[in-house]
Amino acid sequence: MAGAITRRAMWAGLSAHLVNITSKFLRSAADYLRFRAVCRSWRSALPLSRCHLPPQLPILIVISAFEDWITFRLTANSAGHCCRTGIFACISCLGSSYGWLILFHKDSKEVSLFNPYTAEAIPFPSLTPLLDKIEQENGNKPDDGATAEHALLSSDPTLHRDFVVIVLLEDVHLRCVTCRPGERSWTANPNSIFLDLRLTIPGEDLSFPMVDVVPYGEGRLCAIYGDNRYWAVLGVDPGPPGRVKVTAWGRLPSCVPHTMPSALVPSAGELLLVTWCHERTANATSDLILRVFRFDPGDMGREAVASEVEDIGDRMLFLGKSHSVSVAARDFTGFQGNAIYFVDYELILGKTMTALCVFRLRSGETAYVFESDELRFTAWWASANLRSYNGSLRG
Repeated sequence: MAGAITRRAMWAGLSAHLVNITSKFLRSAADYLRFRAVCRSWRSALPLSRCHLPPQLPILIVISAFEDWITFRLTANSAGHCCRTGIFACISCLGSSYGWLILFHKDSKEVSLFNPYTAEAIPFPSLTPLLDKIEQENGNKPDDGATAEHALLSSDPTLHRDFVVIVLLEDVHLRCVTCRPGERSWTANPNSIFLDLRLTIPGEDLSFPMVDVVPYGEGRLCAIYGDNRYWAVLGVDPGPPGRVKVTAWGRLPSCVPHTMPSALVPSAGELLLVTWCHERTANATSDLILRVFRFDPGDMGREAVASEVEDIGDRMLFLGKSHSVSVAARDFTGFQGNAIYFVDYELILGKTMTALCVFRLRSGETAYVFESDELRFTAWWASANLRSYNGSLRG
């Protein structure tokens, strides 16, 4: 026991200069954050963000059959590795934006942001008062009304405080609620058919689910609906209070196939639209093909434009609803560009298998990276955001 105390004291007494020099040999953000966590003196000697760290691959966060959340990290020379996060199933994830998970506490109905790299959290008010009001307006019974289904951020919280949290509600029509940091309550946005998780166009019999919505440009979101039938541009007013309104909408170009699912991916200054298609083979099976389009949303005076691309060059895409990520393969030794990673689910011998797959755009082939029957249907990509929201270190 005395020896362990002596060793801890020895490490804690290492000079800040030596701690700083040693940290510069670390290349992984996860290793760097573990290094900072050794003791209080090391945390004081090192900033939360280090400019010497190279770009980091996004991590995949998945809920397990044991009711807790695990993170999966890709590696070039193996199928990657998993570790538990400490987030449990009583907390659900509504979305992932700019490296922040948007969490929903099922009992208190509070919303919070959590950065899995820095362990910083940003609290937001409970949705309970607003949900109760909606239930009363719609005549719903308790626990039989609106529920928080999906969420995203208008911008990166670590860059400025004018970001807005946008939550879309299910089981009630025309409800999109917003809140910005410091506000004590949520704002219900004006009714609009394009601020609903299910789009109903006057004169059409069918309704179309919102397939994806992502931040696009300054103060704007882009959304697509149904089997790639409609698009909309949503403007974000930081307020206060923060609000969202529809600024333009229209039909997607006819060159985009009417298939589901689809994903919008901000990538190197462009917006890409990735669609899932199945092609019949000679032996009557169906092969998965991912098609990629450069997509330029229109406005009320200009139609949207889409053009298919057969090569995305050095880019690697990681697909998911409202949390797709694009990175350059040249920044990661052992990885190849022109690749699209996605999570797939299939039933094998009575068991639901969750698989991480990679689609090679040039060859049109899909390969499994890993698969497991201990993971559930919910999975989120989180990009590495090492900037501190508070702007100062806490020892």
